Amino acid sequence: MLRNSPKIAISLVAGSLLFAVASCTPPSENAAAQTLETSASPASAADTAAGWSEKLIDAPYKPEDLVQTSSGAVIVSAMAENPGESGSSGSLYYMDPDTTEISPAWPSGSVDNALNNELFPECSGPLSDDETSPHGITVESVDDGTERLYVVNHGSHESIEVFDVRNDDGQPGLTWIGCVELPEGSFGNGVAADPNSDGFFVTHFLNPADMENEFKRAFAGEDTGHVLHWTPESGWTQLPESTMSTPNGIAVSEDGESLYVASWGGRKLVEIDPSSGAVLRETPVDIMPDNLRFTDSGSVLVTGQMIDSFETFFGYEFEGLQPEDRYDVLELDPESFTTAVFAEGSVAGFGNPTTALPVGDKVFVGAVAGTQILELSRQ
Repeated sequence: MLRNSPKIAISLVAGSLLFAVASCTPPSENAAAQTLETSASPASAADTAAGWSEKLIDAPYKPEDLVQTSSGAVIVSAMAENPGESGSSGSLYYMDPDTTEISPAWPSGSVDNALNNELFPECSGPLSDDETSPHGITVESVDDGTERLYVVNHGSHESIEVFDVRNDDGQPGLTWIGCVELPEGSFGNGVAADPNSDGFFVTHFLNPADMENEFKRAFAGEDTGHVLHWTPESGWTQLPESTMSTPNGIAVSEDGESLYVASWGGRKLVEIDPSSGAVLRETPVDIMPDNLRFTDSGSVLVTGQMIDSFETFFGYEFEGLQPEDRYDVLELDPESFTTAVFAEGSVAGFGNPTTALPVGDKVFVGAVAGTQILELSRQ
């Protein structure tokens, strides 16, 4: 049975403010219903940046988050234009990292429904197509070898949608297995699987009922959110000492003993205890850090936006201001908890990056503006 819950009460202004860093580029027509004809052309006349070649890939509107599955396919989370508003839906897509061809994954792709009542007994059923509004995503391999995808969704209500990732004769597919609604008043952003349970961690970004003031507080570096933990046995708990300014991307350390959290408004990366949320270490960054992705060597790539003030942030949405053409990718060393520049540059038409996903000798950079993904390749 499809869920048909009332939409979250978010006004037009507040809904737009949620991701005002999005540009005014209109969504591609019928993008969710067909394979995108992608192109990968030089991003600039020089098309190089300190050892990297740069290409822009045509992509769905606002390709905000990216993860790679064990089969090699990249899953792209393309956000709704105004998350939480009625009729404003987004989608998940598959991208072949070799050809950069992009095709629908959810809701228009090959999706089976098989609710796991043991793990998700309170889930009422899968979402209807107009309730899909994905944001942060992550994948993990569970004990039986199944690969699982977790999706922060802003559709009819705040939820985590959970899928098993299939490999159908070399083609990726998804089986929806359940959902968990977030606590009342929450607004999810990033999600990370808990390696020590059947649960997951979620960053509560800010109070969705007062977004304009919440974003003003974020640009002042004030606390607006925290980290939540869910397990089938205990349900939701808030990590009591995890309060910070607009917690965004989240990742679990390789030993499971720490969480790494990007404090967007705090302009810092924070290592916290996964039980209490107590701060273990932190390091400042110049960007407003967004999503976090591990490399094969165990370091963490992070990118984010360069936004100097709330007024600039507001201008992106309501005053026609275009984001600066630039990207900055940092590499976090978990041992020293320090960062270094991994890649940086300026590409015409590409700004406000959100995710830097390493895939072999390439890095794919998503954004919360426009309809392109930046591909960086080692020279």
